[in-house]
This record gives sequence, structure tokens and C-alpha cells, in this order.
Amino acid sequence: MSKTGSIILKSVLGLLIVFLAVMIFLCVNRPQQRETEYFTRRDACGERLKVIRTLEEAHKAAYGTYCGDFDTLIYNLQQEKQRVMKKEKAENAPDSVYDMPEFEAIRKGWIVQKEVYVVPLEKLREDGKLTLTDEQLADVIYVPYTHKQTKFTVKADSVAASLSGAGGKLPTFEAYVTLDDLFADYNNADSKGGLHKFVEIFTGSDAQWLINKKAELKDMNRFLGWKVGDITAPVTEGNFE
Repeated sequence: MSKTGSIILKSVLGLLIVFLAVMIFLCVNRPQQRETEYFTRRDACGERLKVIRTLEEAHKAAYGTYCGDFDTLIYNLQQEKQRVMKKEKAENAPDSVYDMPEFEAIRKGWIVQKEVYVVPLEKLREDGKLTLTDEQLADVIYVPYTHKQTKFTVKADSVAASLSGAGGKLPTFEAYVTLDDLFADYNNADSKGGLHKFVEIFTGSDAQWLINKKAELKDMNRFLGWKVGDITAPVTEGNFE
């Protein structure tokens, strides 16, 4: 073989080795990437679901019920409707009232409690329970990684306060996203490049991984997605917590 032919052969073999090394890395790494992304998307959804829960709880404190419509929820929370007890200095109180123990000032009548109405959103921010701006709040309803094409589902209802059904009812709510909606891009084969499809030959498709993940959760009687609250029970926990 000529020297030129030998150089060409070595170059081709070198490129083939590099290609095979890259493919091996991708084939080994892709399954772990899927699992990592599963928890990354879960955490991103969890942060927004926690905000929705905070808003729902503020709505219940102000109106006595939860709200099943996000736009109405935000609108209601911007109204001066929440009744709270505010402590104020009495007119006859000395200037040193704030230097003494509060219980003593209240006992002497120098600090009095007054019922006032406040805007729930403002109170949440004052209490440090909400740090988002109004503009950021508007985006909370959108499911992460869906490019604002998908919104969380929000529902509100009520359930009997006792197992027998006697007595009053308790308000309930839930907000959730299913795995099918959160991983819609995994089912969209048109968005996958040629290299990605080649890797899937060895690692299985993203769509099949999603099917397997849902089957795994179903076998454990778990919700096939991420949610807070439950309209069938008076709970506010999230299944990601």
C-alpha cells in the first residue's frame, strides 16, 4: 500500500473510532439523561405548583373557598377582601409602648387590635410568602418546558366534612400536569434529529421510555404526573414533596 493510501486508511479508521466513541457515550448517557430530566422537570413543576397552592390558600383565607380558574384566582386576590386583625397603638398610649412587652401593652390597652381589610396578594408579599411580581405570576400557570403551550389544570370543589356525609362540606382544590403534557416533546418524532434517532435504536425511543415510566407509576398507584391538592379530599400536599 502506498504511503498516501496508508494515511487515508488511518484517517478513516481514526474518524471511525471517534464516531464509535461518541456513539457509545451517547448510548450509555441517554438513559441517565432521561431520568435526570424527569426529576429536573418535576422540580420545575413543583416550584410553580407550590406558588399556585399559596395563592389558593390565600383565596380560601379571603373568600372561604378555593378557585378553579387561574385568571379569576389572580383577579380576586388583587381585591381588598381579606379580613385581618391589625395591632395599633392606642391614642392615649405613651411613646415608650413599643419598648415594653407586647402582652403588657395589650393588657393596659395601649395596643389595640383592629379589624381591617387588606389585598391578599400584598399581604402574601408582606409576609414573605410570595416574591413574584405580577408579571411573573402571570407565567405561573404555564407548565415548564412546554414553551407556554400547556397550562396547569386547576380545579376546585368541596367534600363532606365527615365520612358519613353528615354536617357541612370542606373546600378542596387541585392543580396538576400529566406526564403526557409535560413530556409532549418526547412523543413528537418530527422534532428529533437524525443522530437522536440513531441513538434510539440502541437505547429505545423517548416515547417508549415515557410509556414505561407511566406504567411504573401506575403499578405503584401513583398519579401519572405532578400535582398539589386533591378535589376528592381536604389535603394540600404535593406528590413531589
